[in-house]
Amino acid sequence: MIAIVESGTTKTSWLFADKNNITYEYKTIGMNPYYQSADDIQKSLKETLLPNLEFSGNVDKIFFYGAGCELQAQRDVVKSGIVAVFPKTEINVNHDLLAAARALFGDKPGIACIAGTGSNSCLYNGKDVIWNVHSLGLFLGDEGSGGYNGKLLVADYIRKAMPTHIREKFEAKYTDGTKEILDAVYLKPFPSRYLASFMPFIVENINDPYMHNLVYKSFDAQFTNTICRYENYQNYEIGFVGSVAHYLRDILFEVAKAKNANVTKIIQAPLQSLVDYHKSLGMVN
Repeated sequence: MIAIVESGTTKTSWLFADKNNITYEYKTIGMNPYYQSADDIQKSLKETLLPNLEFSGNVDKIFFYGAGCELQAQRDVVKSGIVAVFPKTEINVNHDLLAAARALFGDKPGIACIAGTGSNSCLYNGKDVIWNVHSLGLFLGDEGSGGYNGKLLVADYIRKAMPTHIREKFEAKYTDGTKEILDAVYLKPFPSRYLASFMPFIVENINDPYMHNLVYKSFDAQFTNTICRYENYQNYEIGFVGSVAHYLRDILFEVAKAKNANVTKIIQAPLQSLVDYHKSLGMVN
């Protein structure tokens, strides 16, 4: 039995596969070492994953791809939390950028991008990530992400820069006022999750010119500050994973066209493509 795991800041998708190709899928909350300790991860898995497992026997290997796992120290935090729950299992922890690249391009080169709760990008040579223009996270960057879009939205709400008809819809849907919003962003954990929680409202109202412009501005910033900084980016295939890219693909393609960028593939969730990738290496059979 092996497990392939894809984790963002908001949710984690687990796929267990046995030697007969029987699979079991589960969802848990996101695991990000920027926001959680090894003890937090261990506790979460014991409470939300272990009680729900529908199979018996050992898990031989876990291939974990996660947000916030750029550096070895961060990977070690995640690995320690998982090892405490699966002590007899070989644990492999990698950055979610590698998951995006493998899911999008397999063994071919390209620029792999993430636009979900958070955002990121990398240049992939068909085997490894060879260049990453840092996303800088929620407070300094994360352009194109759900958190970034939510940040633009609530900033306009607090500053009364939002059109009246959108403001009325916003207040009819949400009870949070200025104080609650600021507390959630600056005082409570997981501010990116909170800000990304406004994405359904953005998607529901995407045909409004104000909302279209907000999302266009977000994707434009992602291209300008990260994707277009890869040398000769126009010559590469560019792919995206993540719900924000998936649901707002029309605007994403608008921005890409304006930047002379060749976006060829958008995947909402990379897990099944990762399974296919690992199958191609003979790791799932």
